[in-house]
Amino acid sequence: MEFILKEFREVARLISLEGLTYGYTGNLSRLWGERLFITRSGSNLLNLSDEDIIEIPFQGHSILEERASSERSVHRRILKETGKKAAVHLHTIYAIKLSFLTDSILPMDNEGKAILGEVPVLSVEKASASEELAQKLSEALKDKDVAVVKSHGVFAVGDNLVKAYEKIAILENSCKILWGLKYGGKG
Repeated sequence: MEFILKEFREVARLISLEGLTYGYTGNLSRLWGERLFITRSGSNLLNLSDEDIIEIPFQGHSILEERASSERSVHRRILKETGKKAAVHLHTIYAIKLSFLTDSILPMDNEGKAILGEVPVLSVEKASASEELAQKLSEALKDKDVAVVKSHGVFAVGDNLVKAYEKIAILENSCKILWGLKYGGKG
């Protein structure tokens, strides 16, 4: 599975280069057959190593579960219900800032408009690793490849990690533009 490990390392590198998350936050998952590859809980995407990628059954249980991201149940459900092969979750600053102010994000830039369209902002009582989060995200991501969870961050799905990452990168750029237009770029 070297190509999957390479895909994780490359996407983590791109995320870090673009500053799309900070510290030890964010998680990536990739479905391959009946196996789910997912980042380890507390891994740092800037320094992601092969040991930070945990392989667990897509369905069922493994003793490695507790080492995997706390969002693993959310990843499993959205991949199962959307039919996609990869999911990325990041705590992007501008998308989170806008999530406090709106129920959806409508990019004004050409790329964001054309590729993303209107992006839903979901409100959940428990915004991290909850059944409610998994249910609302899996519904939203059936129609869209990206959604924002109010106060928490962005989830995106794709046929591979690169495709999911690209949606988040485009959304965060659109959010920076929107924030600048609405608030004069003040942070």
